[in-house]
Amino acid sequence: MNLRLGIYEVFSRIVPGGLYIVAVAQFLSILGVVTLDLQAFNNLSLAASIGLVVVAYILGGAFDIFSLALFRLFKKKGFSERALTQFKKNYEDRWQIDFKDHDHLVLLAFIRTKNLELAGELDRHNALSIMLRNVSLGLLLLAANSLIQFLVSRNPINIFISLSMLVLSMLIIRESIKFRGYFLNGIYETILAYRIDLETAIK
Repeated sequence: MNLRLGIYEVFSRIVPGGLYIVAVAQFLSILGVVTLDLQAFNNLSLAASIGLVVVAYILGGAFDIFSLALFRLFKKKGFSERALTQFKKNYEDRWQIDFKDHDHLVLLAFIRTKNLELAGELDRHNALSIMLRNVSLGLLLLAANSLIQFLVSRNPINIFISLSMLVLSMLIIRESIKFRGYFLNGIYETILAYRIDLETAIK
């Protein structure tokens, strides 16, 4: 069994999963359930570090459904359809484009059969999109924690932190949408390039 984690797992699961660990730990600390000791993180054993990575991976997967809901909240309806429509406008005067926006996963599977390295590059854009939407959700949770902390301590600095986290979360979710567009356009451009190459070969 291959135990190596690919770029998809690293970016879209473990990195935001670490942020979820921080958000959950901070929330439990506010409730007084646990006491945060930042110095203890510097003295973690290798086994404990690996354990945290595993927990981050699990949380990254578990929270992804909520990050997807956040993504869809900010992504305009018909996003993939509009992306394909714009792509067709750019190229339909020279080449026929007859695939549909919902065909992108099948097209990506075809690209994998032709060039696994190129498919990996396309997967990278998708992984970054997933990672960023999860980071956005993590920051949103931290913003909520800071707001709760303000209600408990009445320290106005927590309001500033909460607003900063909220703004950063909104900016990052927009970047996530942008990388999703790169992912779709990359698939469409690659399939069109294969078609052009085939048409050239048979002429």
